[in-house]
Amino acid sequence: MPVSPASFSGSPPPPTHVPTPALLRREWPLLVRVLIVLALYGSYFLLGGGLTGERMPYDAGYYWETAVDLKSPTTGFSLLNFHDPTHGYCAALLQFPALIVRFITHCSMPVAAKTTGLGWAALLYAWLLPALWRSMGLGRVAGGRWLLLLLLGFAFWRDHFSFTMADMPALSLLLLALWALSRAGLGWWLLAGLSLAAACNSRPAYLAAVPAALGLATWWSMQPGRQNGVGRWALLLLGVGLVLLPQWRINQRHFGQSTPLVLARVNPTDTAPLYLKQLTWGTRVLRYDTDLRQRLIYADPAGLAVLRAEGIREYSSYGQFLRIALQHPLDYTVRYLRHLFNGLDVQQPAPYLIRAYGPERPWVQLLNYTALGAGLLTLLWRPARWLTWPRALLLLALLLPCAAGIPTAIECRFLLPLHLLLLAVAALGFSPGRWQQLRGQPGRALVLVLAAGLWLGGCFWVSAATFRNLQPDHGKSLVDD
Repeated sequence: MPVSPASFSGSPPPPTHVPTPALLRREWPLLVRVLIVLALYGSYFLLGGGLTGERMPYDAGYYWETAVDLKSPTTGFSLLNFHDPTHGYCAALLQFPALIVRFITHCSMPVAAKTTGLGWAALLYAWLLPALWRSMGLGRVAGGRWLLLLLLGFAFWRDHFSFTMADMPALSLLLLALWALSRAGLGWWLLAGLSLAAACNSRPAYLAAVPAALGLATWWSMQPGRQNGVGRWALLLLGVGLVLLPQWRINQRHFGQSTPLVLARVNPTDTAPLYLKQLTWGTRVLRYDTDLRQRLIYADPAGLAVLRAEGIREYSSYGQFLRIALQHPLDYTVRYLRHLFNGLDVQQPAPYLIRAYGPERPWVQLLNYTALGAGLLTLLWRPARWLTWPRALLLLALLLPCAAGIPTAIECRFLLPLHLLLLAVAALGFSPGRWQQLRGQPGRALVLVLAAGLWLGGCFWVSAATFRNLQPDHGKSLVDD
């Protein structure tokens, strides 16, 4: 069972004395939370929200097609039918329930995706996020704060649940693995291994989370009352092996390579891995979006100038990338700080822009920057509270995959774990009552107001500077001038 909050150093401060209704202060039962999530998202989808039409665009359509390929007319359903060197088979397998919904009901692809998306939304918001918060010794989640988190997630990420993409399922699986490690029962560790491997297979970027996840497993296995440590690790590794074994067989059968990891190449004959290509794209662009008609490429003039000065179109090796980055430390530092901001600058709630920006855009930005600021302030106000071993390892497991995505052609979904983490900290951990003491200190209150103004003004300025670099899409590769 999860340890109590008192067993952690830096336990949460006493609750604020701001009066709130008793209903909002109590933790709501899981069933109530599930029904609220289903009602919110179900009503939104029934009213025409999310992706519409008959088919899936871009990667979402490709995931759908790879899921279809799992069932062959000659061999039937088999994981070994998967033959994509870029993604793992779990990315297709996770979309298979949507295919079943479409087969039974004859509905459109978006409707089928929304149906299964309801389940992922309920899993993520109703169960995993509150359960992880409690397992880390941060206390129970009051109903009002949980509702705030749900509404913030809905505001910024709701339409992701109407696409057959791997982002939300993979993050949910990673969170499930991290939570399951906190449980005392041996069976949970088998589930942790299955979930961790499935998350990494669905989104190879989550491989960066594995060292922190194993560190968290080590910490939990050393806690009092956790007998049979060898058995726990055996079950964890068994779960990992059960998921990775099919990928190993897929790589041997279709690509002639004996590895349990996703090849992550555009095609098996590529000499350069996909991530090396992404590093080139990340030098050329400040941000990468797509709408339902074209790519939206926000060019990086400074990065293009660096590549031209080096006389190259793309990096030929990781060593070359590191050499050039070390020769231009300030340039690359500023670039990746801008990538970090642009990845958190969520202005539409879908992986692809399904509607043009409207007059609500500055209000969405204001809400986003305010929530991010509250989350950052909560993390930085008492850093020792978050630097206990389990919490620090949990943060690392979520942040390392984001760090791997920052040098690439950044999309907001690449920083989904970080953005959702900041929303959760803002909704569940920020205490406005702490600032009531500033009423009698006008000097400090003025500093706080000025700092908030600089934060919001700076965010709007950096965002506008990025969007001014939008380039026409001529259909060229991102490595072309």
